[in-house]
Amino acid sequence: MVLSALIIPKFTNRPGQSEDPIRLQDLSPYVRVTEQPFEMDDTAALLCRPADGLTDNPHDPKYPSKAFCHVYVSPAAKETMLSGKGTYPEGSLVIKAKLASAESPTPELFTVMQKMPAGYDPQHGDWKYVVVDGSTFRQLASGRIESCKSCHDHYSDTDYVTRNYLKEKNS
Repeated sequence: MVLSALIIPKFTNRPGQSEDPIRLQDLSPYVRVTEQPFEMDDTAALLCRPADGLTDNPHDPKYPSKAFCHVYVSPAAKETMLSGKGTYPEGSLVIKAKLASAESPTPELFTVMQKMPAGYDPQHGDWKYVVVDGSTFRQLASGRIESCKSCHDHYSDTDYVTRNYLKEKNS
């Protein structure tokens, strides 16, 4: 059996740029679009987690009753995210830092959307999904993840990006 050490995911930030590692330990290059931790709904909290042996029942006592997140975007994605109009430029990143509580100082999980070149997955907006453990920064999953696509397909009118966490800005 082969065990891998710390894996830091690689993403392409801009078209034509070589792959640069994104160090999720430092989110300062990104724009945080949530003013405060956003309380995720049960379904999103359930789907946005690693396969850790918990049941798929959000009411299971072993499952945390609440989860929160902060959302960050790459600078190229900021205008599209805030307006909710248009298509995200290739290389755009949307990073959700999932928190166990609103007061948690560090994320327990990161879920990342990366806008890929046209044709990567045209039926689902050409997004690649990556799940990264928040404490080890180990990549847990990457690619055309079904659970991610099944949720984000409901947001085709905003280029498959959920914007529920921007409610405070839309009120």
